[in-house]
Amino acid sequence: MKKIKVLFPFVEAGFGHIMTEKSICDAFEKKYGEYCEIIRSDFYKETGSPAMKRFEDRLCKEVRMYNQCHFYGYASIFAMNVFGSKISSWFVMQKLIKNSFKDSVKHMEELEPDVVVSTHWATNYYAVKSSKKPYTVMYIPDAHANALFRYHTDFSMISMPEGYKRARKFKRRFNSDNFKLSPLAIRQEAFDVAEDKTALRKKLGHDDKFTLYITEGGYGIGMAEELCKRLIEEDLPISVNVVCGKNPELFERLSKLKSKGNLSFYPYEFCNNVLELIASSDLYLGKSGNGLMEAAFYGVPIVVTHSANDIEKLIAEHYVSHVKDAVRIFKVEKCVEFIKGAINKSAEYEELKKHRKPREEYGGEGIADLIFEKINEKFHLK
Repeated sequence: MKKIKVLFPFVEAGFGHIMTEKSICDAFEKKYGEYCEIIRSDFYKETGSPAMKRFEDRLCKEVRMYNQCHFYGYASIFAMNVFGSKISSWFVMQKLIKNSFKDSVKHMEELEPDVVVSTHWATNYYAVKSSKKPYTVMYIPDAHANALFRYHTDFSMISMPEGYKRARKFKRRFNSDNFKLSPLAIRQEAFDVAEDKTALRKKLGHDDKFTLYITEGGYGIGMAEELCKRLIEEDLPISVNVVCGKNPELFERLSKLKSKGNLSFYPYEFCNNVLELIASSDLYLGKSGNGLMEAAFYGVPIVVTHSANDIEKLIAEHYVSHVKDAVRIFKVEKCVEFIKGAINKSAEYEELKKHRKPREEYGGEGIADLIFEKINEKFHLK
C-alpha cells in the first residue's frame, strides 16, 4: 500500500517555529513513519526562488523590528485583529512581497503532499490555496491564536490552556473536534540533557557557581549588552552565559568585556548546545517567546526582560500567572537587584523554584498521536 506524504515545512521567523516543527516531525516519524512518507522541507530556501527568499527574509525582519520598536510590534498585532483573519492573511501572503505567493503555492503543489503539518501560518495558507488541497494541520506555538493562525485548517492544536479557552470563543472557527489542547512541542534532545548542574558546568568548562543564562532571542536584540556590562561592573561571584544568536556584532562587543575577577563571563554566538547552557543555569533572563519553555522544562526560574508584541506578552503571562515560575522585570537596575537577591536565596526567587510543569506536559509524541488520530480517520492508515 502506497504511503501518504506528510509534509513538515520549516520556516524561519525567529527560531521557535523551527524548533517546534522539528520536535513534532521527529516524534511523528519515529512513531508513524511506517504508515507515512515524511517530507522535511526547508520551504523558502530549497527552490532558489528570489521572491520566496525575500518573503522569509521579511518574516525575519519583522521579528527584528518588533524587538527594536515595541510600538511597531503591538500596532501590527492590533491591525491584524482589526482586519481579521481573511483580510490580514490575504494582504500579508499575497500583497506584501511580489510573486512570493505564486512561487510558494507552485512549490507546495510540486511537493504533492497529502498532509501538511505547519507550525507557522504561512505554509498553512499555501496548502489551503493549492489546487489539490491537502489535509492541513496547524500547531500554534504561542499562548494565543492570533488572526493569521485563525485562518482555516482542518485540524489545529495549541499547548497553553488559557490560549485554548480564548480561541474557543471564535465559535465558527474552532470547535471540540477540529481544535485540541496538546503538549508543549519541545525538542526531543531536551529529555537527553542531564540536570546535574555541576556535571554540566564541568562538561562546558565553566566555573561551578550560581549561573545566569541571558538571551534576547534568535536575533540578540534587547538589554543583554547593558545588563552584562552592569554585572561585570558589580563583579558578583557568579557565572554569566550570554547567547547572542544571529547577532555577530553583539558577540564581538561582548567578547571584548573583561571580568574584574569574581565574575566568570561566557559569551556565545548562535550555538548548538543551548539546552546544556540553560540546564546548567540557576536563573534565565531574556525576552518572552518560546525560549521560556526550555527554561521552564529544566525548572530554571525566569526573568522576562521584554515582550515585543501582544503574542509575546501573553506567552509571558502564561509563565508569570499560570506556571508561576517567572517574573517580569524590564529595567537593568531592577534585574541586577533581583539577581543579587537570587544569589542569596531571596524569598521571591525561592518561590519561583517551587513551580514546575510536569515533564509529561512536554514533547512531540503526544502531538504526533493527535495528528495521526485525525489523519487516520481520513486516510484509514491502520
